[in-house]
Amino acid sequence: MTNKPHLGFQTFMEIYGCPKELIDNQEYVKEVLLQVAKKLNFTVVDTLIHHFSPIGVSGVIVIQESHIAVHTWPEHNYVALDFFTCNQQYDIAQATSFLQEQFKATHIEFNNMKRGDLSKITHFNTKTTTNVR
Repeated sequence: MTNKPHLGFQTFMEIYGCPKELIDNQEYVKEVLLQVAKKLNFTVVDTLIHHFSPIGVSGVIVIQESHIAVHTWPEHNYVALDFFTCNQQYDIAQATSFLQEQFKATHIEFNNMKRGDLSKITHFNTKTTTNVR
């Protein structure tokens, strides 16, 4: 597999075994995300965190580098968290350790994905499409 340039990098985190009262707390989740953004030297542009009724929190921290998105399922003690950035310069190990500590998680898994393969973008941008609406 060749190493082709990409526009972005996404890390998907699966965070298990979190106490319900922590991950169902809108303000707590927001503060944890803002702290992890600061630790990773991201520049926060805007924040939107929503608490659902009766349970669960979802939101996004818009960062100059792209975004951090979160969705919690307190009834399953589970958090799904995504980092999407324009570069891969952040320390995912530092983020994982911090999030595990803050959410009191028993286990975290993560996967990385390159997004926006520039060779494909170039290839498909040179094609003429007649049926686009």
